[in-house]
Amino acid sequence: MTIIDLARPNTTIASRYLLAALLPLLMAIALAVVGAFGSYVVMGLPLRLLHFSTTSLVIGAVAFILLGSLRRYVFAGALPFWTTIFVAMATAPLGGLIIQQSLRLWVPQALRHVSFGELTAQVLLINLFIGAVTWVLLRKPGERVDVTRGHAQPAQASDVSRAVRAKLPLALRQAPIVALSAEDHYVRVRTDRGQALILMNFANAVAALGPDAGVRIHRSHWVSRALAAKTTTSGSRNGIRVDDDTVLPVSRAGRKLLNELHEPSA
Repeated sequence: MTIIDLARPNTTIASRYLLAALLPLLMAIALAVVGAFGSYVVMGLPLRLLHFSTTSLVIGAVAFILLGSLRRYVFAGALPFWTTIFVAMATAPLGGLIIQQSLRLWVPQALRHVSFGELTAQVLLINLFIGAVTWVLLRKPGERVDVTRGHAQPAQASDVSRAVRAKLPLALRQAPIVALSAEDHYVRVRTDRGQALILMNFANAVAALGPDAGVRIHRSHWVSRALAAKTTTSGSRNGIRVDDDTVLPVSRAGRKLLNELHEPSA
């Protein structure tokens, strides 16, 4: 199985996270085996494995913490690609320092032949590659939902939905809302850029979006009119697929509303 296979939609999120977590270590092993950056001159294979593995894991941990914080607190799971470039550049100087100290510990004579700037540039190149692959692997399924933009939900861009959107992270407030799901006292809001959990009564959230914005397909689930329009009447018997990992159930009353939606207007 290749990296591209794991990045495809039919791969579980757990597999993608596992590969993303292992990616720095796999890269370290590859660099050690080939003796990258002239390391084969001053280190044997066992020492190269130790050096590259430890430094890659430390630098990777710092980068993952930064990306995870951005994903959770700033972008709510919808990381734009430029954030990986930003994190790669931000961690490169620290990575250069970490490698410099590792070389000073194991092979101090090597420091005569490589500068801190060169180490930083090497880390930046590796960070950019790992960051790009990680971004592909960890894109959330909600980001791939194919919502028909031409059928924009009338209430979503108006003041009617402000009560819901005000509770969303900034990165999601202007995104088309695809579905709502009740989770205890919270509502999971799924958009085409990601999802977020907000503290709000489900019925109030549905009412805030307006009657023309979508269909309540179940006592605990609501979908946008655009998504409902793409669901066939027969297909709704198995639920409505929101993304690769989420299928929302449809009640008997909800199926009736979907049937009414698909009936041609007089």
